[in-house]
Amino acid sequence: MRESLDIPASFAVPHFFYPLVSRLKKLVMKKSYSFALFVFGFGSVSAFAQSPEIEPRPTPAKIIITNTMPPIKPASTPIPKASQTPIVVGSQNIPAGSSLEKAVPPVNPSLNNRMLSFGQMKSRIAEAKRQMMTRPLTIASIEGVVKGESVRIAFLDWKTNQIDYAIMFKEDFLAKDGERRTFSQNGKPLTARTIRANGVNTPITLTDDEGDVKLPLLVQYPVVREGKYIETAYYMSTHPGLVTPEVVNAGRYYVRNVLEIARGKLREKGIAIQPKVMDIAERLAAVEHVDHLRFRTEYHPNIYNDVYTLFALNEGQTYRYSVSSAGAGGMVQMIPSTYRMVRSQYPQVPLMPDFVEGMRNHVNAS
Repeated sequence: MRESLDIPASFAVPHFFYPLVSRLKKLVMKKSYSFALFVFGFGSVSAFAQSPEIEPRPTPAKIIITNTMPPIKPASTPIPKASQTPIVVGSQNIPAGSSLEKAVPPVNPSLNNRMLSFGQMKSRIAEAKRQMMTRPLTIASIEGVVKGESVRIAFLDWKTNQIDYAIMFKEDFLAKDGERRTFSQNGKPLTARTIRANGVNTPITLTDDEGDVKLPLLVQYPVVREGKYIETAYYMSTHPGLVTPEVVNAGRYYVRNVLEIARGKLREKGIAIQPKVMDIAERLAAVEHVDHLRFRTEYHPNIYNDVYTLFALNEGQTYRYSVSSAGAGGMVQMIPSTYRMVRSQYPQVPLMPDFVEGMRNHVNAS
């Protein structure tokens, strides 16, 4: 608001004061205008300073319910997963064009794809062992008396679906070359051929005169050392027809289960075993029983399949009778001096004091 200096008309001003009054009016009007600008500016600043500050409001949170979220889209390129399915004798799962494709021997056509499940094998083997133990070897022979050390083989006759038995002299059973003639308990002539002579763990084939292949199940074998009878072994070898994918997987499971039991016992004693050590131990359980000649001349997965087949069918008795030239025995083929050293280094672990029994016990040996 601009203020002005108004002089009443009744106020008499001398004539000579007119110029002075005119200058005074102009000065008052100029100062009033400046004062008005000052007051407006100050008021604006004050008003700005006293106005409340505007604070930014937080963005409201959005609640997401998991069951309302869109499904996760799979990757455009799926990640391949490694397969643990072993390659077994007679399997045709080897990639075409592989250098190992020709290494697998063909399936024996005389078997006509006849195969028992793992459970059926165990049942037949238990039945054969029970009959063997109830009937002495001499009574089982059709000749009444068998001279020298004899081996009895229980086999399944596919034609009759019955268990039959054949008896051979031990030297014939372990013969590396040629074929041997024998008779079954029912008087049927058979031709026996030894695949690999390896004591109680000797795989063989049995064929009748009509060319029908039998399925060997169990061997009753007298263990003799230094001319002295020790015990009678009942053992399952890798006879043709027993090495199947199911049996191999069962053998792998048995080895892993034994190692896990041993690992748990060590954990109770304050000793932790890392997974990589478990993996090495599982591999050693198979590698330690690989024959050097077979390793140089045969398809390696087939050799390992034989090892796991033995573990599946014999379980705790596997490699019970296996002793190397250096005196190593049992599941891990450890020599006596090494076993004594391990026992002395880990006195808190209750290892069996006897070396032979300690190696025969798979959990103790692991």
